[in-house]
Amino acid sequence: MTSVRHENNFDFLRLASALVIIVSHAYALQIGYGSMYRYDPMIFIGTTALASLFVISGHLISQSWIYQPDLKRYLWKRILRVFPGLFPAILFTLFIIGPIATIFSLPDYLGALLSPSTLMAMPFFMNGACIGLFDQNPVTFVNASLWTIPVEFSMYLVVAFLGVLGCLRKKWILLSMIAANFLVWILFYQDPSLAKVRFILYFLIGTYLAIHHPDHRYRPVTAGILGFLLVLTIFSPVYEFVALVAVPYIVLCIAHLKIAPLNNFGERGDFSYGVYIYAYPIQQTIVVLLGPSLPLWLYCSLSIALTFPLAYLSWHLIEKKALALKQIDLSPGRFPWPSERLFFK
Repeated sequence: MTSVRHENNFDFLRLASALVIIVSHAYALQIGYGSMYRYDPMIFIGTTALASLFVISGHLISQSWIYQPDLKRYLWKRILRVFPGLFPAILFTLFIIGPIATIFSLPDYLGALLSPSTLMAMPFFMNGACIGLFDQNPVTFVNASLWTIPVEFSMYLVVAFLGVLGCLRKKWILLSMIAANFLVWILFYQDPSLAKVRFILYFLIGTYLAIHHPDHRYRPVTAGILGFLLVLTIFSPVYEFVALVAVPYIVLCIAHLKIAPLNNFGERGDFSYGVYIYAYPIQQTIVVLLGPSLPLWLYCSLSIALTFPLAYLSWHLIEKKALALKQIDLSPGRFPWPSERLFFK
């Protein structure tokens, strides 16, 4: 019997999005973000792939709550998905990549790394200057991809909060949250850092569609028209607004296509998370060792070739084993209120 997981194409879409992000980052890491045009198509391609991941996450995470509205179980599953794979990636960055790529001697590197002030600066994330890591590259971030993890995890908590209150099935609440987030994005639109708040929109849209339109038929013709509009606007700021409608529709349309190879894509493992969290520091290390002038195709090929084995090992040695613990016996996690008062009545 085919499992529910393999009746859709979400595994394929997640991995495809993670690989597109590698290509987008490769372009940026060679020339530096400051040298990129504000509406550079490569920026839009990368942000579209990231938006796709947020749509998928919002869609699936909300369904997870609906399927099993148990707070402890829900949080346990979210923790198992995020942290067991993340911590080894951070350790790999600091203790394998760090000594290779740092401009410090090994004793100086380890001394700097293990100082309390350095650890508080989280050198595995944005600024590695305190350990001499990537601070001479065109882009100095160590693993900028990790900014999405606290954002996404906070949205997991929002879903749980709304679920506990019985608000997930109230359309006006989710629509109000989408509208409020949209206004915040417009307010900070000119600030590229704060404008990242728009990715929460994609999570909320994915959540809304999963709960309030679970049986909607996504038509390939409509998806194709929306995709054409994205291509037409890719050189202008209009793209970001078109994408708010187009990306969720296209992603969910592709996710539900009945294509056997794609439906079965994840049977050998879900490597997308490992690809996502390991790729950036690998790419930065390539720039340190080989310089920023490699042909883009070669840089991307090396990035994927070096990242994928780590993602494979991460899945089979860590993530898969952690996820096998999702349904272990936990202490009672149901809420103490009468059942008639609970969940979407």
